[in-house]
Amino acid sequence: MIDISAHITSILAPLNLDVYFNSVPTGSTIPNQYVTFLEINSKPALEASDQEYETERLIQVNVWSKPNYYQLVEDIKRLMESAGYERTFEYDAPKQEGDSYFNKVLRFVFFDEY
Repeated sequence: MIDISAHITSILAPLNLDVYFNSVPTGSTIPNQYVTFLEINSKPALEASDQEYETERLIQVNVWSKPNYYQLVEDIKRLMESAGYERTFEYDAPKQEGDSYFNKVLRFVFFDEY
């Protein structure tokens, strides 16, 4: 099974943005645009004789941005899909009073083979 944290970070490296697993580390300076991600779910996709041969992994990618993030979101979708991830869900999280960032939520599924 792959190390999902290293895998997603390497897939999104061409963006030249900060990419964090789960959240921005405490004490870090928060940039105008950045990406967080986490694994929402992991479950067997293919089993035989009490052996798991393939795992379905659901990954959520959050895009945080002060400026327009349309092109950044398109670039993330392209990079993730070219790495074998399938986009399953996407929405704009509502911006509330006091928020300084827009947030786009993307979910992808990946089948991890042993």
